[in-house]
Amino acid sequence: MKNKILFLFLIFGIAAGVSIGLQVTHSQKQFKKQVLSASADVKRQLALISPTVTPGVPISISIPKIGVRAHIESVAMDSLGRMDVPQNPDDTAWYSPGFRPGMKGNAVIDGHLDKVTGAPAVFWNLKELSTGDSIAVTESNGAKYTFTVDRVVKYPYNQFPLQEVFGNSDIPKLNLITCNGVWDKNSKNYSDRLVVYSKIVSEN
Repeated sequence: MKNKILFLFLIFGIAAGVSIGLQVTHSQKQFKKQVLSASADVKRQLALISPTVTPGVPISISIPKIGVRAHIESVAMDSLGRMDVPQNPDDTAWYSPGFRPGMKGNAVIDGHLDKVTGAPAVFWNLKELSTGDSIAVTESNGAKYTFTVDRVVKYPYNQFPLQEVFGNSDIPKLNLITCNGVWDKNSKNYSDRLVVYSKIVSEN
């Protein structure tokens, strides 16, 4: 539905290393030309939605294995063209210009690894998830979607697969992202990004 928005240079990351940074590479510059048509495409897609359909907004996420029950903030891009992050380090953030959890496509939720003090944040234990673990997202309209973890992958921060994480899918998927690896004091950046890929198993 909103696939062309997914290539708007999603350079995750803020200072203090609790964000999800991703630097623009030369090969990614080819996506810039798609930005101009993104807004028009979104408007056309929204016009196709039946007026009787009232999609909800994801408001909470539950990951039983690692004890996460957190609020979901809705974010877009910051002033530097990066996917924004939660204002509260104990919250998560859904990339609202992208796919919504429960719809066909790759929905994306990010979360901080740690706080500026170094204390654990919401996704501190995300690395403990493995295939088959459950993730549930609840929407403002009461709908609940349950996903099961498909795989957990760590990427160097500058080799992040934008299309795979944010692109189209024939089924509803949910991808969770946080920092991982070694903290670099000079660049204020973690060396890696952790992505938990999951796919839908039920809708209530």
